[in-house]
Amino acid sequence: MKDVLVKVKTVQSDEHKESDTIELTAEGKFAEKNGAFLIKYSDSFISGANDPIFTTVKVGSDGAVSVTRSGSYQSRFVIEKQKRCNCLYQTPYGTMTMGFYGEKIENNLNANGGELSLWYTVDVNGSELNRNQMTITVRVNS
Repeated sequence: MKDVLVKVKTVQSDEHKESDTIELTAEGKFAEKNGAFLIKYSDSFISGANDPIFTTVKVGSDGAVSVTRSGSYQSRFVIEKQKRCNCLYQTPYGTMTMGFYGEKIENNLNANGGELSLWYTVDVNGSELNRNQMTITVRVNS
């Protein structure tokens, strides 16, 4: 795996068109194999504490993107274009079942890094909670 700088920007919009932006820059690891990509990094913005959250983003050769978080709070969700996937999502307030519907995926990653953009909605019990645009930029350290 290559040492990389990972930048993650997520814009969340609610039904009132109000939005919040979360940005993160972290050192991480990156690998490409047979058309699939793996990005690993840690952060603490989710927990709001000093305990890091370890995040692994896997972009399959089929285009599906899975995001797995471990540490203080654990979750795994999958974003597939034009599909809805359920997951258990652990938050500081407890664990809940959430649905993730992939609207659009743009994968511009290559063996030297690049950018991955995801557009998806999140729902709880079938009611839309928010719309998200997540962009992950990977830059190989010199």
